[in-house]
Amino acid sequence: MKDPIALLNEIKNLMELKGENPFKIRAFDKAASHLAGYSDLSERAQAGTLKEIPGIGKGIEDVLQEYLLSGHSTVRDGLLKSLPPGLLQLAEVPGLGPKKAAQVIEELKIQSLGELEYACRENRLIHLKGFGEKLQKKILEGILFMNSNQGLMKLSDVDSMAAELGILLQQAFPERRVSETGALRRKLEILSELEFLIEGGGGLPAGDLGSPGDEVRAREVVSKFMKGKTGILPVRFYFSDPEMFGFELAKTTGTPAHWSALGGAGAGVGGGVGGGSGGFAAEDEFFKSLGLPWIPPETRETGEEVALARSGYLDKLLPWNGVKGVFHNHTNRSDGSATLEEMVTAAAQLGYEYLGISDHSQTAFYASGLKLSELEEQEKEIQEVQKRHPNLKIFWGIESDILADGSLDYENEILRRFDFVVASVHSRFNMERDAMTARILKAIRNPYTRFLGHVTGRLLLGRKGYDVDMPALIREAAKCNVAIELNANPVRLDIDWRWGPEMRKWKTLTSINPDAHEVAGLEDTKYGVAMARKALFTSGQVVNSRSAAEVGRWLRREQ
Repeated sequence: MKDPIALLNEIKNLMELKGENPFKIRAFDKAASHLAGYSDLSERAQAGTLKEIPGIGKGIEDVLQEYLLSGHSTVRDGLLKSLPPGLLQLAEVPGLGPKKAAQVIEELKIQSLGELEYACRENRLIHLKGFGEKLQKKILEGILFMNSNQGLMKLSDVDSMAAELGILLQQAFPERRVSETGALRRKLEILSELEFLIEGGGGLPAGDLGSPGDEVRAREVVSKFMKGKTGILPVRFYFSDPEMFGFELAKTTGTPAHWSALGGAGAGVGGGVGGGSGGFAAEDEFFKSLGLPWIPPETRETGEEVALARSGYLDKLLPWNGVKGVFHNHTNRSDGSATLEEMVTAAAQLGYEYLGISDHSQTAFYASGLKLSELEEQEKEIQEVQKRHPNLKIFWGIESDILADGSLDYENEILRRFDFVVASVHSRFNMERDAMTARILKAIRNPYTRFLGHVTGRLLLGRKGYDVDMPALIREAAKCNVAIELNANPVRLDIDWRWGPEMRKWKTLTSINPDAHEVAGLEDTKYGVAMARKALFTSGQVVNSRSAAEVGRWLRREQ
């Protein structure tokens, strides 16, 4: 059975495809946001109290009630039956959309991605009204992008699943050490498999689960957890003798580039890394034998981290608990689901010193962006809530759209009223590289821009980032003392951690912001911290590692 929130989002998407009333679609969207944080939905369905949840009207209550009690949804099934075969899949192709997908289905009788790809290669789409050669090329690129993502899942979609699998494996092998390894342990943002190292088995090859009893139990575990919410991933097992567990954990965790860098670092196992003689029961013993401190798993990517570990640089990495407050958060004044008071209360419970609120600006009509007349109301609300929460500093900001010409949404006389401005692109993603670069550079240079939001606009496994000169943006942000956001929303994680060397070269600041649209979204910050550590950012490079007083001075350009 799907998560009830996923059900409401699916119904919303189906209604959009069918072209139903926008207000009805918006109601399902808001209801899905309001459900986040409620863990007692089944109990509420039994008691008939779902309607007590804000945003849940009679119609949506009936949908949830039926689904939570029976596992079925008449509304969802009816919508699916009413749509043309293939529309749901084809509408996801970048550049196509529901209306043009319906046109392709009707006029070319296409019902699958494979048929659509073939039609593009045969130039059949260019003859359809409203298409043309350029759009056909874009659609083909979108299909290839979708195909390249098959068999992949986002870290956020598997991390809790992997944690539960680790617990069950530990129960299956109670006398042995069990550890995540590979890309999962490195916290790579996109995964193609889950990997675990299990102590024991006398050097058995991967996949051999030891005794028949162990094999049956482990297969039960795998069959339960291979399938996640958004797909299926294979699970790979490695086994190690106890005296070699630390060595094997290091070997299976790091990338080939990391392992190669270790090999050039000096003495290894048996005269070289991977030599095979000598044993390291603990991972830190292995690194010590190389004259190195223990290297954090999430940093073991490019090999650069090995020399930095030797120099002592990794001691300065942003700690897991190094973020003292977060910016770029939304309330129900724009497209968030929680009130300002609820967001502030949640931030205080997470131990933050400060919280930055930045609802959408007026041009973002699709997200209920704030009109000029609404700004004064929000400013007063922030002042009132601040009085009730004196121990947490509230910074008032705005996520201002970067318009097509690079100007920000609101005149400077309005922008100066805010404590901070997050400048973000939300439209015209397909601009040519030079034009997009010039657009964003102009926004960076605006004296009121303090953060550049989700810099490439990418959505992991969903949308490629727009074409832009990233080194130019990184240099200009450093020059203008603007922080390039590391958007911690696990669907974005943008800026990509692979730009870490360029960011460090120019000493460009970053800020780890959850882009939270609900209370639960504040906890996404952990994904941003993981990416910051992968980028090898120190605390000094992360703006929101600073105290409330220090960050306040930075926002005012006093330092």
